[in-house]
Amino acid sequence: MTKASPLLPAPEGQDLADVCQQHTVHPEHALAVRRDLLNLEAAQQVASLFSMLADPTRLQVVYALLNAPEGELCVCDLAAGLGRDDTTISHQLRVLRTNHIVTMRKVGRVVYYRLVDEHISQVLALGLIHAREPLPAALQSTQEVLA
Repeated sequence: MTKASPLLPAPEGQDLADVCQQHTVHPEHALAVRRDLLNLEAAQQVASLFSMLADPTRLQVVYALLNAPEGELCVCDLAAGLGRDDTTISHQLRVLRTNHIVTMRKVGRVVYYRLVDEHISQVLALGLIHAREPLPAALQSTQEVLA
């Protein structure tokens, strides 16, 4: 956290309204944060998962697999359903597979994909619920001030 000085202007692009004006207000809170700190490796793994879902095409692929009638879809059906070419969808599926979000099985020349496990479904379902819920009144006034 940057300690703001009353003698120096805020760093460019930084609004002091969202920065504490004192170094530590509640030392016991800072200690609790230190005690329960998410380790770097876990933080990187979760950030990687979220970065995979941050791409709109990959998110549409995951959503389609989440709602697949039989729990899996072949590449060509996914591509046709999403209105994309096979190459684009194959690339996105390869990225998702490399990052352990989907798994595949091959039957002859047809490749089927499904979500790796229920956790991915839960993350996506919670994300959709959160995206669709109205902004709480307390946050609406904050958003109006920022706009």
